[in-house]
Amino acid sequence: MENTKDIIKKYNIVASKALGQNFLVDKDVVEDILNAAGICEDDLVIEIGPGLGSMTEDIAKRAGRTVAIELDKRLIPVLNTYLFGMNVTIINKDILKVDISKEIIEPYGFKEDGTPYKIKVVSNLPYYITTPIIMKLLEDGIPAELMIFMVQLEVAERMCAVPGTKAYGALSVAIRYYSEPENLFTVFPHSFIPRPGVDSAVVRLELRNKPYCGDVDREIFFKLVKAAFGQRRKTLVNALANSGMFPLNKEQFKDILISMGFDENVRGEKLTIDSFSNLAKKIQLHYNGL
Repeated sequence: MENTKDIIKKYNIVASKALGQNFLVDKDVVEDILNAAGICEDDLVIEIGPGLGSMTEDIAKRAGRTVAIELDKRLIPVLNTYLFGMNVTIINKDILKVDISKEIIEPYGFKEDGTPYKIKVVSNLPYYITTPIIMKLLEDGIPAELMIFMVQLEVAERMCAVPGTKAYGALSVAIRYYSEPENLFTVFPHSFIPRPGVDSAVVRLELRNKPYCGDVDREIFFKLVKAAFGQRRKTLVNALANSGMFPLNKEQFKDILISMGFDENVRGEKLTIDSFSNLAKKIQLHYNGL
């Protein structure tokens, strides 16, 4: 396959700002990503936003099967040309509108002998829509073993943040609910065409077999997390009481937090995912009338 710079020139491709396109051209970064994913012939790899296929070709050389989902129809002829004859299926569709189970796993998730592939997701995500894509993949509950994303460095820091830090927020909690995250390495602007105005990072998510919080009501849990971080300057008691999401008043929230060992003026960013889980369970008791 020709290098990305030559393909851009040959096909007169102009990166779309509207789609947040920054084509990865650094082969060393590609190698590091694929090594981190540990891709082998037992894997079905789902790549979101393959662009010009700079990473897709190398994925296909290692994986048992590759499905690449690309929104930009201008790039489909390029992908078809350079990936012809390889074990790659290209889907020209918005990932947010793809039913992954029906459109990918059911038709492509099994080897010829009927045994299932291990599912892995690898993607250089468009920065303007990173969080919706990641959350769709996690919430859809696809049976993936791991997911590796190239994202804006700031987002990577938020994904992997721990309680008490400035970056810690609703995204940090949601990511840990579904996975164990790790910020692997930073990628600098010169690795892309065109160069983005920010540094990037590669994050690996090791998916949990079941959500971290076990039997806690997921709807209540995420309402709680959303309310807790929706008004970061407010105390947790005030943020929850003012949210209108729960059948409790300010005094009831205060009593619950004190019973959990927290000061009544604690803020949401101080709570671990375990604390959010326990708080959600206590709120759930009120829904049950106990």
